[in-house]
Amino acid sequence: MDILFELLFRSWVPRYRPDMAPDYLQGDPVQAYGLYSFRRGFQLGLCLAAMSLWEYLD
Repeated sequence: MDILFELLFRSWVPRYRPDMAPDYLQGDPVQAYGLYSFRRGFQLGLCLAAMSLWEYLD
């Protein structure tokens, strides 16, 4: 199962770039990348939830 998550992570989340971090996290790339990854994962989860409920909203 870990291989699956690693493949998904590497295919969906881009490599860290300093310009992707907010100004207040410029000195902490680990936290900046974690925040970015969490945000993208949360967006994906919301999209999947909305799409799964779409037929009930009609």
